[in-house]
Amino acid sequence: MELFWHLMSRMSQVFFFALILPFLLACRLREWEPAGAILITGFLSAAAAWEFALRARRRERRGQMTLREGAMFMVLVWFLLGGLGMLPFLLSGMTQSIPAAFLESISALTTTGLPAATLTREGWPWSLLLWHSIMSWLGGFGFVVILVTVMPQVSGCFGVTLSARQMISFSPIWQRMRTSIRQGAALYVVLTLLAVLAFYLAGLPLGRSMVVAMLTISSGADAWTLDFASMPGSVWLAAGTVMLLGSLNLLLLWKSWKRRSLSLLVRDTELQFFLLMLLWATLLVVLNLSVSGFYQPVEALKMGFFQVLSFASTSGLAVTPFWEWPGFEKYVLLIMCFAGGCMGSPTGGLKMVRLLVLNRLLDLGLRNALHPNMVPVVKLDGLAVEEKVVGRMLSFFFLYILTFVFFALLLSITGISLLQSAGYAAACLTSNSSAAMLYGGPGAAALPGWSQLLMALLMIVGRIEVFSFILLAGFTVESIKERW
Repeated sequence: MELFWHLMSRMSQVFFFALILPFLLACRLREWEPAGAILITGFLSAAAAWEFALRARRRERRGQMTLREGAMFMVLVWFLLGGLGMLPFLLSGMTQSIPAAFLESISALTTTGLPAATLTREGWPWSLLLWHSIMSWLGGFGFVVILVTVMPQVSGCFGVTLSARQMISFSPIWQRMRTSIRQGAALYVVLTLLAVLAFYLAGLPLGRSMVVAMLTISSGADAWTLDFASMPGSVWLAAGTVMLLGSLNLLLLWKSWKRRSLSLLVRDTELQFFLLMLLWATLLVVLNLSVSGFYQPVEALKMGFFQVLSFASTSGLAVTPFWEWPGFEKYVLLIMCFAGGCMGSPTGGLKMVRLLVLNRLLDLGLRNALHPNMVPVVKLDGLAVEEKVVGRMLSFFFLYILTFVFFALLLSITGISLLQSAGYAAACLTSNSSAAMLYGGPGAAALPGWSQLLMALLMIVGRIEVFSFILLAGFTVESIKERW
């Protein structure tokens, strides 16, 4: 368990240092209640980091992560950081509800962006807004860390190593994990700085550019992040560019940069499939909005493309009240929300590489029915995908959809309609807050406390892609059986 405690200590340390900037801003603006809440959270984060570090030292130094350690870390780190992250909202008086504060924290960390402490974040102290943005950025960073270290050991067979097998060398050994973390973190920071520069050049103040960039690159924004209706087209262009960059495979971007080869990026089959999906979804939305007279063709193209990209990148930004669109467009947006971006990106959803493999499997199945003697082999970028991997991806797809249906039914117990509960479930599972607005609803802050905790759990399950949670549950049951 040495590596488990070591990683938990490192994440707590990162949380401690992340609290410094909001604390300084709160003192500068004389927001004393948030400042006190952030200070207490900082002490607790430092104490947690110290305790975990001591536990790591007491363990035998193996330097290699086991499957049990990986599953425990992928699940429990979200509860640890979520519990610490909710304290500034709770102690500053933004909400008196522990479930609402925990959901607000998990919503930021999982880059969902769904408001929970209040119906919207308008009027919040600037220090808490900054803390929420930093948590969202850290959530995207944490996902990148998990992606290049732990996830391939736990659930690589579900598509992680499939898209990255030629991009980076995965290893459960700590020394190699540190190299992977540095590479992933460096690229994530560079993309964030480029996003800040894009928004600043588009006309936003530097402070606002930083907040919006952190939310957008991590796909943790929501429909209220920026009033795009009053913004110039340059801000729209900057947001679209950042959302597109945030939807790409970070491992592929790193490899392309390292080799100084743009063709490596352009020839990627998953990226081509992602752009094709964007094109078709935009075409369908624009045509229906134009034919129905909802917008003029040029306006429909601008609104339609932005919202399709926003849902595909699970960023949650809005340039128009899309919840007032006709039903057809809502279904297209919901499909893009479930599709998500490329594997290796901070986005949520099923990820394009899985849909691509399943699409080719369907095509092979139809052709095999016409030609029974052929040997069906699914290929990706010229390489054959193992039959075991394809089978497990089918299992993952079924499990993902089953999880969505199950939680949607549970949320409908609160009294909202089934379509509204489906929207909330889709928002939590895919880390896209805008999905909760597709069919209306009272807002997460108005729902009962038990449903808020349920939504927080679904956000975590969706972020760790379901399998790790089930794996940890299996290990727990086995451990209990062994003790009894």
